[in-house]
Amino acid sequence: MEGTRLVVANVGDSRGVMCDGRGNAIPLSFDHKPQQMRERKRIKEAGGFITFNGVWRVAGILATSRALGDYPLKDKKLVIADPDILTFDLDDHKPLFLVLASDGLWDTFSNEEAVAFIKERLNEPHYGAKSITLQSFYRGSLDNITVVIINFKEQKWSYVSMKKPEPKKTS
Repeated sequence: MEGTRLVVANVGDSRGVMCDGRGNAIPLSFDHKPQQMRERKRIKEAGGFITFNGVWRVAGILATSRALGDYPLKDKKLVIADPDILTFDLDDHKPLFLVLASDGLWDTFSNEEAVAFIKERLNEPHYGAKSITLQSFYRGSLDNITVVIINFKEQKWSYVSMKKPEPKKTS
């Protein structure tokens, strides 16, 4: 965060979602999946391929087309670590909270479902992060489930910039 500006960089299939002041789910990032046209094109140009085995995979191995690890696929430039970077003015959105979570959550919750679930549990000790993690597990998520909630409920969004008064001239 820089003042009221939120900068989000994302690589892979973990995701950020904002609940704005009206209760809407605003995506802060977009998953990097091999079947997306720009990712498929980039992988093919690097000499790679994607296959479908329950989910689309790079070289039949990885279900995401961008990652921080996975070095064997990086050596061939089939998987890259270049992030997408999005910027949001929080004065425009007046967020109640942000959900940052690994793909295990997003396998069982849509952005809108996650926001609605957390909205009802913001007063819990972990702002609903523990509850939604357990609920994702109960819904059958087979992947890692990590959830962080950043609560902005008490944040005041009016920032004032004051100029230092100039000294009065006396004659």
